[in-house]
Amino acid sequence: MLLRSPIHDNRRLAFLGRRGLVLASLGALTMLTLGACSSSSSDGASSSTTSAGPHTPVSVPTWDPPVVASNEVANASAPQIVSYGPDAEQTMEVFQSSGDPMGTIIYIHGGGWSGGSAAANTNAAILSQEEQVRAEELARLDELASGASAQTLERLKKQLARGWDVVSVDYRLATGTEAPGVAASRIIGDVDRAIRYSIANADALQLDMRRLVLSGASAGGHLTLMEALTANSGTYLDQTLPADLRAVTVRFDGIVPFVAPTDIATFAQAGGLAPSAEAALLGCTTLATTLLPGGTPPCNGMQLAESLSPITLTRAAAADGKSLVPAYFGYGGSDQLVLISTQGTPEVQAWAAAAGVDQTWYDFPPAGTHNLEDAINQVALANWLDNVESGHWTGSKAEQP
Repeated sequence: MLLRSPIHDNRRLAFLGRRGLVLASLGALTMLTLGACSSSSSDGASSSTTSAGPHTPVSVPTWDPPVVASNEVANASAPQIVSYGPDAEQTMEVFQSSGDPMGTIIYIHGGGWSGGSAAANTNAAILSQEEQVRAEELARLDELASGASAQTLERLKKQLARGWDVVSVDYRLATGTEAPGVAASRIIGDVDRAIRYSIANADALQLDMRRLVLSGASAGGHLTLMEALTANSGTYLDQTLPADLRAVTVRFDGIVPFVAPTDIATFAQAGGLAPSAEAALLGCTTLATTLLPGGTPPCNGMQLAESLSPITLTRAAAADGKSLVPAYFGYGGSDQLVLISTQGTPEVQAWAAAAGVDQTWYDFPPAGTHNLEDAINQVALANWLDNVESGHWTGSKAEQP
């Protein structure tokens, strides 16, 4: 059941708060001013959800977007290519917001841990958060808002001029010929190194690090969760790190994992590309016809799969009373590769137990596939990012996943 909310009721409005899309009418301007542009109402109640029980994370309504994220990517700036390590694959693309920066989003691409790239696989829903202020749109806003108050117009112009710096990371891919656990440790180590490099060199890269969000899709979503759960433990620390990067403390203000495999012990059950992708992550050189119980390739048994499963670490954090950072999860209801039932819902529930229900949001569009970027509710995602940036959370107002 969809929840009635400003996000749902205004789902046909062009979203102004991030990309500066042209207003359809002054009426739309007024509705948006009252709804999607604000992250909370004056009494602190959520502006995007309705009330439910005390232990329920925030359910994001399905959105019928007037402009899809992939169309907005054309407005992104040309990236700066930066090397964060000595290997040729250790590079990242840096997009600096042209507006008033809200923070930095570091994005990890997918590709089954053995493929993909930053250039080809940066998620459009994330890249669209990188603001590009266009003079003609501001002029159009002036024209359409001629009857609006000066305060309203100034507020919307300020929203048009805000955005997130975006860093999209490449890493050394799994080769399929490595010993068990080697590829996974190296890949997570590369992600960690890129993040440490970005933090240490934020001034030179012109990145705003007042707020830092980590995101990724598919294999990149898995890496996002693994890094968020282990960043300062030393478990996957690259032993070749120079002293200045080793000394960096990694702290995230939030994470945005899309279609992330979270239970590696059951991931291969989905069939298709899942068994070969899991084999690449674990370091299996061959796959037997019969998988172990739960769908795990038999070459490494269950222990390695469980150690590389975010759900294992998330449940342990919750059991130990550790506090996890806010999260915005996205899974497609029509995704046949990463299943909501085994990879999505259990992780959302476990994360909410450790991070809190107010800060844990889940976006499960029924028609969403594994390529989820255009099914994500961009208004809700931007609202969640506003909460991360402000540090103000509006409460648990949703249904149980």
